[in-house]
Amino acid sequence: MSGMRAWWTALSQRERLLIAVMGVLLAIVVIWLGIARPVERGMQTARERQAAALDRNMAIRAKVKALQTPEAAVAGVTGSLDQMIGQSAGDAGFMLERIQAQGDARVEIAIAAARPTALFGWLSAIEAQGVVVESLTVQPSTASGALSVRAILKKAAP
Repeated sequence: MSGMRAWWTALSQRERLLIAVMGVLLAIVVIWLGIARPVERGMQTARERQAAALDRNMAIRAKVKALQTPEAAVAGVTGSLDQMIGQSAGDAGFMLERIQAQGDARVEIAIAAARPTALFGWLSAIEAQGVVVESLTVQPSTASGALSVRAILKKAAP
């Protein structure tokens, strides 16, 4: 310790200032690389795991709902198809970008971003309620791992 103290006192004021600045900069780099970046990576991994868990949750909920509704009891769609689809999509957690009725028995929808598992689980759930997918266009969305969807849905024939 006495050797370090002798070395420090032998330095000029300018050299001491430069070494102090170097020490502060070194501490900043160590904190950034040793603490901030690993925490940031951990948060990103947690977000990805949460999105996957939400997809699994939505799929399981859709399957449970389908199992709870006996197929013989499915009476088909009653009332307005666009209202039923809008309500069902909202319940499933989808934000419909557009919903346009095409007569009483058809509706066109657009969803900007939907997770694949949740989307196809929802489509199978509404098919169990008497709605048929007439056409479906799915493209990658700007959101990571999400899909952009355009579909035409219609009431199933009795």
